[in-house]
Amino acid sequence: MGSIRIVKPGLFTTIQDNGRVGFQRYGMPVAGAMDDFSFRIANILVGNDQYEAVLEATFMGPTIEIGFDGFIAITGANMSPKLNGKEIKMWRSIQVRQGDVLTLAGASEGVRTYIAFSGGLDVPKIMNSKSTYVRGNLGGFKGRKLQEGDEIPVDTSNSKAEAGKYVSPGYIP
Repeated sequence: MGSIRIVKPGLFTTIQDNGRVGFQRYGMPVAGAMDDFSFRIANILVGNDQYEAVLEATFMGPTIEIGFDGFIAITGANMSPKLNGKEIKMWRSIQVRQGDVLTLAGASEGVRTYIAFSGGLDVPKIMNSKSTYVRGNLGGFKGRKLQEGDEIPVDTSNSKAEAGKYVSPGYIP
């Protein structure tokens, strides 16, 4: 078991998956990732189930300290990601080590960025989903957007990641 620690939360960073499908008749919105394609591809790149929870950053990305050895993938809006101060490419699996620092800036194109972690984020499911529903103070991490100092467990025992996975440029929206 590893973790990630939020050094800076960005503007609006939450945990999202494919949402709470089937509970609308009870007044519960689906929530979930806004960009289904990018969210699913991020998971596939790190060997997770395509619907595993990821971080969704809106407009301005977070700074995250990595607390495990494994892989990450960043898809969606281009927030100029850097690992330990060096630019890294999006839409591919990136190997990370414990103590690495991932930094994302403001979006230069698009609105939402997705960060997947090999093994998946280990937060409880509520109504079959790990998604954050901020208005309802439900799901994700304490039912709210992420804040400085939050430490989120990552289930590294479940990792099926491998190096070298990427999306060909012609398939990137």
